[in-house]
Amino acid sequence: FRIDLKDTITNGVNTATVLGDLAQFGALVTRGPVDPGFPTLPGPIIGIAQTNLNLGQVKVAGLDVDFKFSLPLAGGKLGASLAGTYFTKYDVQNLDGSFSGGLDATNIATGGIVPRWKHYAAIDYSRGPWGFTLSQNWQKAYNDLAPTGGTPLRRVPAYELYDIQARYSGFKSVELLAGIRNLFDKDPPYSNAGGQTAFQGSYDPTYADPRGRFYYAGMTYKFY
Repeated sequence: FRIDLKDTITNGVNTATVLGDLAQFGALVTRGPVDPGFPTLPGPIIGIAQTNLNLGQVKVAGLDVDFKFSLPLAGGKLGASLAGTYFTKYDVQNLDGSFSGGLDATNIATGGIVPRWKHYAAIDYSRGPWGFTLSQNWQKAYNDLAPTGGTPLRRVPAYELYDIQARYSGFKSVELLAGIRNLFDKDPPYSNAGGQTAFQGSYDPTYADPRGRFYYAGMTYKFY
């Protein structure tokens, strides 16, 4: 299934964008009183509003994939699924009206990462009251922001997390479950965008989850 969209985007304007074009964004800057010793200069900047503004359009095209199958195995049922999105285009309009490609790159003006491909895949096996699921969340590598000094762009590696879950429904009206998120206790990949496009430092919170491995359990009760 192919998706072709064109729409208006609303984004937060960061300080670099505001200070780089005070003619357009000067209203977002709050200044203190003019220094009497320098009456021809504007007062010092004491605040910059990083509000949401309609900066332009985004042109998006891509494919959504949703695949599932199951088969009998050893007295139970084995299933597999894959749900993913592949972007062929994600062009963001610049302030001058031109468009720049936004795939696999950090956008300091809008924040966030749009990987060309990301997916959720799972293998599930159930037999009688028991069920087990192993799943993977995967996102493609992308180009990081250039570090201070203008050295060449670095690549942030692909990001993948594995989860595992067990279920038991042998009791009337009750299902028990337990699992592990981030099975291999993987840290978010380092990114120069940390602290620039978001408050968090050293990683991009729109791309990675900072939580390490954690365990959980739950119970579902059905009223009939």
